[in-house]
Amino acid sequence: MELNLKNKVAIVTGGARGLGESFVQAFVQEKANVSIGDVLIDEAQAMATRLASADVKVITVKTDVSRKADVDNLVATTLSEFGKVDILVNAAGVVGDYEFVDLEEEEWDRIMDINAKGTYLMAKAVVPHMITQKYGKIINISSRAGKQGAPTNAHYSASKFAVVGLTQSLAKALAAHNVNVNAICPGIIRTYQWEVLLEARSKRTGIPKEELFSQTVKEVTPLGRPVEPVDIANMVLFLSSDVSRNITGETVNVNGGSYMD
Repeated sequence: MELNLKNKVAIVTGGARGLGESFVQAFVQEKANVSIGDVLIDEAQAMATRLASADVKVITVKTDVSRKADVDNLVATTLSEFGKVDILVNAAGVVGDYEFVDLEEEEWDRIMDINAKGTYLMAKAVVPHMITQKYGKIINISSRAGKQGAPTNAHYSASKFAVVGLTQSLAKALAAHNVNVNAICPGIIRTYQWEVLLEARSKRTGIPKEELFSQTVKEVTPLGRPVEPVDIANMVLFLSSDVSRNITGETVNVNGGSYMD
């Protein structure tokens, strides 16, 4: 199957590590140019240097997606460098794990500002350009927790449910302009975000992190194995291509069967 992503321009937020890094690598393999927006600018720059070639250009822009000025600068820099934005992948995200009675307002705001507000700000910044060019693909990274509430990270679940709602609303609003908007709900992946959860839960329960992770995968995943970053990257590529031109407003589960709807 030909995805025909060569010479497309993709913005990937949170692209310096974790899932975002796997998305950047996948786009480069498909010969798409990439603009990485991340607060971890040194890590992003090191990866950009490693991946850039004669066929592909990778640029980095220090970006806190919760700040409108940073977001606008990321999009403006990308347009100045490449002249267009074909694809936006909202992968920047943070997680926290607290019993609800211990969940403070500051922590609530931290999660919502990056996961929900950041997704909104990025979409708002690129949508006018996509409308003008009558083409665009927006892929938002939600979570299994964006479809089913989790008991010890209510704020994270709320933020990821918000991403799903925004995805559906944008898909309807932008369909007339040939812009597809979809979301992906990854399952259990051993990324930095899961390390944060495991650290908190291990302290709370006294169970070692490795045992906790293995136990969680076995309990909730019918396929019995964790999801790998490449599994999500493959879905990102599919939704970024015109192979999926009639798919919009969907929230796709890539979770080994841990949640089905």
